[in-house]
Amino acid sequence: MAERRSGGIPRWARLTTHRLLRLGGDAVAVALAHYAAYRLRFHSVWLTSQVPVIGDDPGWELYARLLWLIVPLWLAAFWYASRLYRHAWQSPFDRWIQTAKGAILSTLAVLATTLLFGRLEYSRLMLLIAGTLAWGGVIVSHALAGWVDDLLAALESVAPMLIVGGGKASELLVENLRQRHPRLPVIEAVDLPTPEGLAERLRGDGVEEVVLARPGAARESLLALAEVCENEGVSLRVLPDLLEIRLGELQFDESLGLPAYRLQHTQMTRANYIAKRSFDLAVCLCVAVLLGPPLLLLALLIRLDSPGPALFRQKRLGLRGSVFEAFKFRTMVVGAEKAVQELKEKEGAAGFFKAKDDPRVTRLGHLLRRYSIDEFPQFINVALGEMSVVGPRPLAVTTGEMEALLKEFGPTAKKRMNILPGITGLWQVSGRSDISNEQRFGLDLFYIERWSLGLDLEIVLRTVPAMLSGKGAY
Repeated sequence: MAERRSGGIPRWARLTTHRLLRLGGDAVAVALAHYAAYRLRFHSVWLTSQVPVIGDDPGWELYARLLWLIVPLWLAAFWYASRLYRHAWQSPFDRWIQTAKGAILSTLAVLATTLLFGRLEYSRLMLLIAGTLAWGGVIVSHALAGWVDDLLAALESVAPMLIVGGGKASELLVENLRQRHPRLPVIEAVDLPTPEGLAERLRGDGVEEVVLARPGAARESLLALAEVCENEGVSLRVLPDLLEIRLGELQFDESLGLPAYRLQHTQMTRANYIAKRSFDLAVCLCVAVLLGPPLLLLALLIRLDSPGPALFRQKRLGLRGSVFEAFKFRTMVVGAEKAVQELKEKEGAAGFFKAKDDPRVTRLGHLLRRYSIDEFPQFINVALGEMSVVGPRPLAVTTGEMEALLKEFGPTAKKRMNILPGITGLWQVSGRSDISNEQRFGLDLFYIERWSLGLDLEIVLRTVPAMLSGKGAY
């Protein structure tokens, strides 16, 4: 039996303090960053000599007035796009990614606003410098807020939490809870209790929250357990399984005259498609400018490493089942596709297939695959409108990948074609080739049903460290 621990500050006070510290610290960081950027742009001898100021110094007062717009805009971006204040508990890497996403979106929004309403008044270079400095300042702000929160965690008054279900989900949940609430007493139960048994346990152990970690086994009695928790004044939460995640967001609908739920439509609207396409073209331009010459040199090295062309073309399934030729740097010997069926039978694979010790891969090909450099020519497909930067992996036509998905997951597999396939995606930054087919499929549908420009930007930012680590790639 877990012992109830009291005598400290309540949890709501700790969470509120943490959120207020972040909000206040971020506001100060953004304001100070813009003042520092102003001083650098107009009063730094080195910078003004490198990039001369056009016109006169407008004075800090002009930008000080602009802060009444900039600071709320940054905080709103962090709140809605980056979820920094709504979900306070994030790993340091997740927080770094979310702050980067919020800083990029905020800077672009400020630049767009000043371009529309003050075309000649504001220095674009200064605002870009301010965005970079603000990002660093916000990271420092969150580190300080986290340090204070760690002190408060040691003083937190908490009641026991009951976790029902066992398995990997329970283990991860307990591990996260130990980090976030070190004083929290956790009671674990593998078997689902009866409503009477749950009520007795809640009263005996003083439990104030119940978490069901195996909802699939609890559906029939979930309402009864929820009623018990409600009568006892105990909070109840349920961890969703993969099927529930794949169903998409439920929306309440009263258009029939009776309360009903409808599933969110998984196909993009025209406006969303235009926004995603604009994002893709912007990323393509950046890749061409920054990596064009090195990629051309790499193409030459591939030709020297083994006989054959530098690029490999393969028919893939695109939007709504259309067929296109996807480009990749060649990583295998010429004629390698003819031997794929034999290898699949040897590995016991179906559908999506990659072998860790594939004898068809060239010497340079191993390096290209490890760091996913072989995917870069697919930016040609993105420029042609056949692919997107972010999306589900394009399925090969000749290897039966779509047929294998239909056999395993049924008609739901066709949802993958409701959006352009991508160079990178959720499962590529969540374990790459080391995760199961079911996990890959679930993550693909999760992305399709919850697409946003912010999510695309977050995945792109996560792709870079995933590529450099080389984990799960072969």
